[in-house]
Amino acid sequence: MLRTGGKRRLVVLTVLILLIVQPFIWSCGQRNHGDTPSSFVVKKGTKISTIAQHLEQENLVSSRYLFLFGSLLFYRGRVVAGEYELSKNMSVFDIAKKMANGDRKVYTLRIVEGYTLYTIGDVIEKAGIMDSKAFLQLASKQDFLKKLAIPADSLEGFLAPDTYFFSKETEVDEFLEKIVQRTFKFLEKEDIKQRMQELRMSMLQVLSLASIIEKEAKLEEEKKLISAVFHNRLRLGMTLDADPTVIYGLGSFNRDLKKADLSSDTPYNTYKLKGLPKGPICSPSRSSIIAALYPQQSDVLYFVSRNDGSHVFSKTIEQHNHFVLIYQKNKSRKQ
Repeated sequence: MLRTGGKRRLVVLTVLILLIVQPFIWSCGQRNHGDTPSSFVVKKGTKISTIAQHLEQENLVSSRYLFLFGSLLFYRGRVVAGEYELSKNMSVFDIAKKMANGDRKVYTLRIVEGYTLYTIGDVIEKAGIMDSKAFLQLASKQDFLKKLAIPADSLEGFLAPDTYFFSKETEVDEFLEKIVQRTFKFLEKEDIKQRMQELRMSMLQVLSLASIIEKEAKLEEEKKLISAVFHNRLRLGMTLDADPTVIYGLGSFNRDLKKADLSSDTPYNTYKLKGLPKGPICSPSRSSIIAALYPQQSDVLYFVSRNDGSHVFSKTIEQHNHFVLIYQKNKSRKQ
């Protein structure tokens, strides 16, 4: 047991420590002025003393020693490498906590329904993830596709439309794998798998058909009827005659289709080749996938655009040609 004198010395020592430490703790909680956020990068392997020095140089903390004190006292000096969004109105406590927890700057990537790999590549480049050309090379790299169990020669159609969040430290292949897994997770649901078996369609075939529906349909309510057209034509051994497949096969395309285009030799030209194209032509939405699996009950075999987003559907070629004549004339007059 401590003697009375020993107890007094312990109390005095504790008070002295508190008096010394308290100003540091108070200072750590103080905020600087200025709320404009700035990017601060911590490279892997950087010493905490160097990090503190850089924070001070960029006026993000009033003193490097305060940051060192706060980080070491409360977070044992833990700092996760990465890019952080910091501002001068953050306290030393705020900054130390953010870095200890790895609360790094978050970026967003939005893949929209109907985007092709080329468009996704542009979006990925603008987001700062990687160069578009490098992405397209990775998206068709056989070793990478095999690793992800992709039953095709590219990621086209397998990158699920959605909004994704990532940090600059995210590994690109892991990020893409996460997106692909979203597609697999949906298609491997028991009811979806059972329906594919009923239709005798593979995952690749479903995505291929869904991608055509995605490109053809402007109105959500027409998707299942457009699906019926293609299912009926497939059943009867007819060519699909889908313009979007021709456009996709021709690559860069910013004009109206010409008659000569319909004779192009590509594995996506559904005017020349019977059946589905060799793979998807875009990233289809879930509603387009559902439409591909559950077509509307109908005998329709043709459809033509009304030039307002909707379509006229026909059961015979005579009806179809009649409506084509009407709406092509209207289109020419409007132009």
